[in-house]
Amino acid sequence: MKRLLTPREIQRWYPERWSEIAGNSRLVKAWHDFLQYGGTNMLFTGPSRTGKTRTIALGIMAAMCPHRSAKKDPCGVCSTCQQLMNGRESLNGIFAILAESKCSYFAVDCETVSVDELKVVTRDVRMESATTLVYLDEVAALGRRGIDTLMLKAIDETPAIWIASAIAVRKGNAKGNVKRIPGLSDPMLARFAVKEGTALPLEPELTAWIKERCKAWEIAIEKEEQTIPLLIKRSRHRVGMVILVLAVAASRGRRLGPDDVAGFDFQAAD
Repeated sequence: MKRLLTPREIQRWYPERWSEIAGNSRLVKAWHDFLQYGGTNMLFTGPSRTGKTRTIALGIMAAMCPHRSAKKDPCGVCSTCQQLMNGRESLNGIFAILAESKCSYFAVDCETVSVDELKVVTRDVRMESATTLVYLDEVAALGRRGIDTLMLKAIDETPAIWIASAIAVRKGNAKGNVKRIPGLSDPMLARFAVKEGTALPLEPELTAWIKERCKAWEIAIEKEEQTIPLLIKRSRHRVGMVILVLAVAASRGRRLGPDDVAGFDFQAAD
């Protein structure tokens, strides 16, 4: 019998199969092409809580898994998958050997990484290999901190494959609302051949996804015809927000009703 996830585990949940992703069809297709035909540098952008990080995490695990399925799902049970699922931020050198992985992986938190740590990336990670994946989480933060030039040469001169994410915000101007990525320089943007933005799921898809997650996590939906539409509306179709609401529901008797959704502080969670 499969163990029931705790509220904290629901909050930190990541999909293990492509079918578990709601929306973001262009991101999923980009990863499927990556897995089918070979990798190139990819940049994924979008507002917060729209599924960038969860989609990227699944793509990286699928790319590194030596036993992924015909549907390009990672197996979830091999040593490589287990290391990544348990939160290891790098799989290179001895760790890659122990995980029996043919690939190396290194993650960089661009909001907190120091100059010295950036130098370690180019010195110690197996950059000479085309089977090395480097993930730049919130890459635009490097530009805002004035240190993005340190990465440009490494991206240009190494065979490693670079994956990056960046938060896009909507700003109004004379032409209407446009997406901006503060801090992302044109030289950095040019380093990524594939650029895709997140896309929110439509109501029918998100409705089915919510029902599936509640069933898997044993959360009873009360007054379903009211609760689900209200949750979709108040979350503004953002899957990350929905997951937070479900985590709270799991902590309160594993029941979700209209009052729970109406009482949730979405603004504070944003």
